[in-house]
Amino acid sequence: MARRAQTSLPGLGVAFLLLTAAVFVGLVAAEGSLSSTDRAALDRQAAVGLSERLTADHAPLTTRPNVLNESRLVGLDAAALRSTYGLADDAAVRVRLDGRTLAAAGSPREGRTVRRVVLVETRQRRTLTPEFTGSRRVTLPRRTDRVLVTLAPPPGTTVSEVRANGRVVLRDPGGLDGTYDAAVSPYETVTLRFEATGALDRGSVRVVYFPERTRPAELEVTVDG
Repeated sequence: MARRAQTSLPGLGVAFLLLTAAVFVGLVAAEGSLSSTDRAALDRQAAVGLSERLTADHAPLTTRPNVLNESRLVGLDAAALRSTYGLADDAAVRVRLDGRTLAAAGSPREGRTVRRVVLVETRQRRTLTPEFTGSRRVTLPRRTDRVLVTLAPPPGTTVSEVRANGRVVLRDPGGLDGTYDAAVSPYETVTLRFEATGALDRGSVRVVYFPERTRPAELEVTVDG
């Protein structure tokens, strides 16, 4: 009996060591799992926050909330992501639009990705030359946020004022002559009225306007902290 008990003692010791090792490995694995979960949550939170800042009203890339100005996208780079949008120095990030990388800082290997549907706005240059047959008004066919008005009145004609939807945008009692840049509301159709003494005919006025076109796109932000 005594010999059998002595024989089993080494076995118990080995079993105890194995149990201790198993518990230790389990604790380490659990701790690693929790750490990984926390990091994933932080990465997702950072990605969501960055995507919101990129598409916010008055953000450097937007003309209004969730509408990206295509001409401004070239200004987005790694330096802007860190200085303008508050990205942490040790975080890796990638911003894509419809699968095309706009900017990247570091090389995200894992991290978390958020996607959101946005509108991408482009503006086109259009020219209109009014006929002025029976009226000194011209209504632009599409909305715009600015107009370039070129005035070349014929001899004996003085254009003293230009109104946009009743609001004075250009005025010179001595006479307007040349090209002028006037801001107008992008939220309503613009009607220009020209106050003049004398005749206005085709060629007296040329109006350049910049209507917008928008298309849906997918913005993808990946952050690996």
